[in-house]
Amino acid sequence: MRPPEENRPDPDELLSRIGAEDTKPRGKFKIFFGMAAGVGKTFEMLRDAQKEKSEGKDVWIGYLETHNRRETEKQAEGLPIIPRKRSKYKSVDLEEMDLDSILEKKPDLVLVDELAHTNVPGSRHPKRYQDVLEILDHGIDVYSTLNVQHLESRAGIVEEISGAPVMERIPDSILELADEVELIDLVPDDLVKRLKEGKIYPTDKVPQALHSFFRVPNLTALRELSLNYTSKLVDRELSRLEPTKDPKISDKILVAISASPRAADLIRYAKRISFGLKCPWVAVHVDEGESYSAEEKELLRENLHLARELGAEILNSSDKDPVSGIIKAVHRTKATHVVIGRSGKGRLSRIFRGGSFIDKLSEEAGDFQILLAPTIIPKEKIAISNIPFLRRTRSKPIQYFLSFLALLAVTSFNLLLNTFAGYWSIGLIYLFFIMFVSLFVGRGPVVIISALSAIFWNFLFIPPKFTFYIEKLEDWMMFGTYFILAIILGVLTTRLKDKEEDLQTGEEALSGLYRLSISLSKIHSLDEIASVAVETIRETFHCQVLLLLTDSDSLLNRSPHPKSDFIPDSKEFALAAWTFQNRKPSGKDTDTVPLSIGLYLPLLTQGGCFGVVGLNLDTRTSLELEEENLLFSILNQISLAIERIQLLGIRANAKLAEESEKFYSALFNSVSHDFRTPLTVIRGSLDLLETGLSEKEKSDLYSEVRIAYKKLDRLVSDLLDMSRLETGRLKLDLQWEDPADLVNETIRISEYEKGEHSLGSKMDENLPLVRMDRRLMIQVLVHLLQNAFMHAGKKCNIIIRASVPKDHLLLTVEDDGIGILKGQEEKIFEKFTKGSSSEHGTGLGLSICRGLVEAQGGKIWAENRQEGGARFLIRIPVLTFPPLEDSIV
Repeated sequence: MRPPEENRPDPDELLSRIGAEDTKPRGKFKIFFGMAAGVGKTFEMLRDAQKEKSEGKDVWIGYLETHNRRETEKQAEGLPIIPRKRSKYKSVDLEEMDLDSILEKKPDLVLVDELAHTNVPGSRHPKRYQDVLEILDHGIDVYSTLNVQHLESRAGIVEEISGAPVMERIPDSILELADEVELIDLVPDDLVKRLKEGKIYPTDKVPQALHSFFRVPNLTALRELSLNYTSKLVDRELSRLEPTKDPKISDKILVAISASPRAADLIRYAKRISFGLKCPWVAVHVDEGESYSAEEKELLRENLHLARELGAEILNSSDKDPVSGIIKAVHRTKATHVVIGRSGKGRLSRIFRGGSFIDKLSEEAGDFQILLAPTIIPKEKIAISNIPFLRRTRSKPIQYFLSFLALLAVTSFNLLLNTFAGYWSIGLIYLFFIMFVSLFVGRGPVVIISALSAIFWNFLFIPPKFTFYIEKLEDWMMFGTYFILAIILGVLTTRLKDKEEDLQTGEEALSGLYRLSISLSKIHSLDEIASVAVETIRETFHCQVLLLLTDSDSLLNRSPHPKSDFIPDSKEFALAAWTFQNRKPSGKDTDTVPLSIGLYLPLLTQGGCFGVVGLNLDTRTSLELEEENLLFSILNQISLAIERIQLLGIRANAKLAEESEKFYSALFNSVSHDFRTPLTVIRGSLDLLETGLSEKEKSDLYSEVRIAYKKLDRLVSDLLDMSRLETGRLKLDLQWEDPADLVNETIRISEYEKGEHSLGSKMDENLPLVRMDRRLMIQVLVHLLQNAFMHAGKKCNIIIRASVPKDHLLLTVEDDGIGILKGQEEKIFEKFTKGSSSEHGTGLGLSICRGLVEAQGGKIWAENRQEGGARFLIRIPVLTFPPLEDSIV
């Protein structure tokens, strides 16, 4: 049942911490470890904290349980306390550690007592050690306390020793994660003395504790467990510091787990072995292709989760033979030890199965040892679920009822047919009916109707009728054969149907992944990837989907993608933001707010986190193991596709930067000579002016300086105009201008550069006014004249023509020189294009001309004259004549 809304985390507290990824290093973790309550773990933790505070650290108490012990309370004096967070569960007021306040305050060191504590349902994390891990991720040091019985791998042993169940447990990997583990040891007799003095429990609970958990033999065994575990921790640390001195570094443990309640004991035993050998371990599940019930699926999920929590590598294998599957896993992981459990099957079962599982595994060739877990296994009881034909059959009652009705209908038909056909033919009809029914129901109904059909056939049709007695030997043989064939055919047909359904399910999953990969490979935009991702997840898992992607600053976008149909409230969105920040799943069926309605998963690759996908699981059951694997595969493909798009963008930017670098390199190389030439003329002329020269010589030098200055000014203007054209920042000053004035002004400006060329103009009479930018059009004509002066040849005639045919102004600059190379009429308008490589200039003039003309809505092109020479034509639209002034009414 979901807790009330007020018990869920405040979204404002979560969202206030969502931002750029924190680069602060992980905090240091110290655990005060003991054999039982009352040995002094909390006292020692407080004493060390007081020492840290005296050295200038900011130390706060996040959660402290003194159990009204005076010496413990006295030791805590002077340490500031973060108030606990109050919540209500089932009408009961409860207090818990305020995780958000700790993260907001960010002390140097925080004290968190009772590491194995279970939080109130509705908290962000089910267990307190998960809160501690989040505190450490934010760079805050943590001191905490723990008893040996709370370790997952030792909890079963403690239960056997003390006879009391251990409800609160934590994975061993949490203790192995600690930077320091300090053993708080106490002699059992001294601990019993402290108990009798009332320093551990209230006086009224002391007698019960002395006769149950706190008996000296129990405490001695617990002390041995804690000492043994701590010594192995020290040994592992030494092995880590000096790995070359560890002779068992190449060992690896493999444990086979299944949907069995005994698998948890195997997992804990394998963890203890791997911890003792200081080697990694693997948990393998062999899928035999048989369907599991909901209870078995949940148990398998819990076993896999337990193995993952204890630090195992999870491996899934598919094989009809579990022994063959384990051998393949051994070769794949290079395991040196295989942990298996004892079998509770009887001798008869082992005979029919060709030997026990241990016998079959030991007969296989391989360089590994078999470790038999020392667990007490109860003898297997004979049950319907253990019968080979009925194993894992989960047919609904309606299937039994409808199968029985169908059997009655077929029997009625056979009674009518009995007058025409013999009882052997009726037996064949029953066989056909059983094979047909097995296509629609499970094994249980098939076996039941097979037995009932045999009974009906015998009682109603085999002579003597209406008795169970059979006279003839051949009828006995026929009846026995029928009974066996009916069951075998029905069960085999059902099994083939189950296999077909499993294969179809697997094929659909593979086909879906293949279609998704093909679709993603053809997509080249982030929005298309997001659309495909949302639609694929929605259709595959039949639930609403939320997609949040990162923005340009690599922060989580607050707005869901438009294709999202799951729009969470502020509290659910806070979970999605937490997932993005911590790169971990959150929400339903996870360790972070498991009672939420949504499941939130990060889109992760080695390149980072690109967003969060949320699934609304409020209206459907939790995801099964196969669905989880499929979902992670889909998310992996989506993440890689998003990363590919981002890499393509980075590549495009890099290519653009490279092209830009080439552009500027070519530009500077091109203009370097054109800059240096006028500057050299100016510098040389100034040097000569300092010497004694006649007035005529000075006048000539002034003229050269003026010409050089104009060339330099024009070159700078060209570069600025090209920059404005490239960036779209060119502003037009459109006015009504006289084309004749425009041509005359151009000739006047260019007169000093014509050299030996002749320059003239021809214009129609009564030219209309044209709306254009006078400055830019003069610049265009000047560029065209300079181009003719440079490329036409020597002593050419250059003419500017102006006319208004139809609805446009036509400006022409033509010469009678060498003309344009064939095929280059269009290319000469491209940037950095020159007539030949030996010619000077930037190659920007004609490119600037085209840009300036097109900016005014015109067109420019070049062609060769039939009589020789080149011609450049400019067409500017003439839309209307200038309006007259409004008359005064």
